[in-house]
Amino acid sequence: MTREQISEFCIASLANILRISKDRVETGAKFNRLGLDSAMLVYLMMELEEKLDLELSTDDFYDYPTVEALSHYLAGKRATRDAA
Repeated sequence: MTREQISEFCIASLANILRISKDRVETGAKFNRLGLDSAMLVYLMMELEEKLDLELSTDDFYDYPTVEALSHYLAGKRATRDAA
């Protein structure tokens, strides 16, 4: 899965969780600025773990607080895992 595909999945998941259209999800905006609370963050984390077959931590969302940063990190994490 490419970074772009991961980003699109993040956008779709966020739009679903926040009940907004996908075009309203700003990929450079911090998750808390988009309206994501801690319960929503855990739900998003679970969706991403299932879709990407990765183990994530809530800290990942604080270390990579935007769709752009998170999708870049997740793509790298998958590539590292797949190369092993």
